[in-house]
Amino acid sequence: MSVRKFLRALVGPFALALTLFGLQFSTEVAASAAPAQAYARTVYYSASAYSAEADQAARIWSSAAPNLRLARGGNATIRIYATTGGGSRAYPCGLGCARIYIDTNDIAAGHNALRIVAHEIGHGLGLPDNYNGVCSYLMSGGSAGTSCRNPYPNNQEAARVNQLFGGGFGALTARTAPVEDVTVYDRSLVHA
Repeated sequence: MSVRKFLRALVGPFALALTLFGLQFSTEVAASAAPAQAYARTVYYSASAYSAEADQAARIWSSAAPNLRLARGGNATIRIYATTGGGSRAYPCGLGCARIYIDTNDIAAGHNALRIVAHEIGHGLGLPDNYNGVCSYLMSGGSAGTSCRNPYPNNQEAARVNQLFGGGFGALTARTAPVEDVTVYDRSLVHA
């Protein structure tokens, strides 16, 4: 079934209801206005700090996972802030939702700001930490050391996010995150 036929079948009952209320609706317009990107889920973000890094990380994730589109503005569910102390961290609140704090001490210690932002956004997109020390794993975080500058998810990480955001368009449901869902970029920088 073509996209056009699918949209006609989906919109048909709604078009009839609108017509009954004196409103007109064209299924031709709806079918022709359905670009391939319409199937990606849009997650909005804001960045009061590390704005350029957030924009670049959003482009990286949107490119790596076709089922996801990260966009600045809207009703932002991923929010990025700066902090000093405590380590860069994310507080996930559901798929496509997180409060992210980028620790200026991590940057001063030599960690790459873009990698940190992309890593923390990864938590908001449903990925856990993977402290394996391998630079090609974005979710290895600070365990890969300060020489690691890689801000790109590997194929497995990208595929997982793409899978999580698959299934067409629609609202994402956020959940309240328990305290233990906090993720820290480099656990070695956090003092107990």
